[in-house]
Amino acid sequence: MPYSFVEIEKEKTWVISIVFAFLMVFYFLAAELLWIVTRLFFNFPSSFTGPAGLFSPGEFVIVFAVALVIASLHWYYSTKNMISDVTILLDARPPDPKDTYHKMFQNVVDEVSVATGGRKISCYVVPSSGMNAFAVSDFEGNSAIGVTEGLLSRLSRSQLEAVIGHEAAHIASGDSFSTTVICSLFGIYGALLEGINRITLTRSGDSSEERVSVGARFGAYLLVVYLVLFVIKGANYLLNMFISRQREYRADAVAVRLTRDPVAFSEALYLISRGWRGVGVIPDSLSPIFITSPDTGGLEESEGIFSDLFSTHPPVRNRLKVLLGMAHSDLVSLKRNIRMPYKTVVEEEPVELEGLSASGEGGQLSCPKCGQGLSEISYEGAPAMKCRFCGGVLAASDVASRVIARENYSFPGEITEAAEALMKSHWREAPPNFFNVTDKLPCPKCGEAMERGFFTYGLPVIIDKCLKCGNIWFDKGELEMLQYLIEKSRNGEL
Repeated sequence: MPYSFVEIEKEKTWVISIVFAFLMVFYFLAAELLWIVTRLFFNFPSSFTGPAGLFSPGEFVIVFAVALVIASLHWYYSTKNMISDVTILLDARPPDPKDTYHKMFQNVVDEVSVATGGRKISCYVVPSSGMNAFAVSDFEGNSAIGVTEGLLSRLSRSQLEAVIGHEAAHIASGDSFSTTVICSLFGIYGALLEGINRITLTRSGDSSEERVSVGARFGAYLLVVYLVLFVIKGANYLLNMFISRQREYRADAVAVRLTRDPVAFSEALYLISRGWRGVGVIPDSLSPIFITSPDTGGLEESEGIFSDLFSTHPPVRNRLKVLLGMAHSDLVSLKRNIRMPYKTVVEEEPVELEGLSASGEGGQLSCPKCGQGLSEISYEGAPAMKCRFCGGVLAASDVASRVIARENYSFPGEITEAAEALMKSHWREAPPNFFNVTDKLPCPKCGEAMERGFFTYGLPVIIDKCLKCGNIWFDKGELEMLQYLIEKSRNGEL
């Protein structure tokens, strides 16, 4: 039975009360511990008297007041712009109205919004080839559903509808509000800790002299920040006890009721679970807001009292068992009959692109290779520009990332042969010296000289990129070869 408005508001009040009480206890214990350490190690005099000279009613009142102020400030600033903070941390962006995949996503969200009572739900897309989806809500009644580029490119419309229905169920029931509050209070800071860890690991390959220099200047400050964030991340795990695993089963059931297609949702959940869910890109401390945990192991896929207390998602196999039971099917049948998005050669249909303004004759952008005008095309559903004479393609960096995340392009034989040959020769020849490039191409949009280099480390596809406006120029066949090689790498074939 769906929640009523009164029940949802009661749950919100309960969540706010419990979480704020937890916040108070957390800061009170931290302040009390700091006070005790200060008195013991620094012989700090006190005008208060208490048992063993450590505690007294006066000290208790002072520490409680300090904890109340800090907890209130933490609550205010952490919950002020919850949706904005989460989406910024995930680098999530509104859908591109010129992108066919993004338009389909927007349409599905609009349809599900009507089915759940007409509540306005914003859309966001995370530029990651991992497969995942999330929902967030705030105190003002605003809500948002986000998906990754990888999920958009690898699910059919019916499968996508089921995933969006699941996230909308979290919003309608008030579950997304509680998880957003918890993630905003501690999960965001835990994500910062994960970011510091990644930076530390990245810099571990630097010279020892540079590490010593950085440590001498910033080591003490980073240590304090690291310790504080580590404690906060621990508090986030404790708060996860308030997030019941059962909420996922409830949202799964609502998604099936909305779409009347348990098979589509089973397929979507199976496809999400068997691939990369975004771990390393999506902070693990924000996993409560996602349909599946980015981390594929650990507590989330285990059972028992400890897992039930500290993990936020039930094992995927258990969720699939329930869903397939609704469809009177089983996992063997699902794997045998799973419906995959149809793979076809991309059709280049003209689209209207705003913002790519005049640098060529008559307001048209010009090809940096042959000077001819660029035509507006849709490449795998994403807006791009193409030279009809030399075959080169101009795409913004975020558009190129979308295209690479998608796997609906059927590569012609000449592309696969050229890519394979390029990959073999890449390891035999010395890498080119891009610092000696003298024939830099002008950016068709801003006219700046574009820098030449590999699109990504380990793959031999050389591109020209404008550092000023972010546009990337691909010579004929380069974008297709890059897609082919990245798909092979993603499937473990390179």
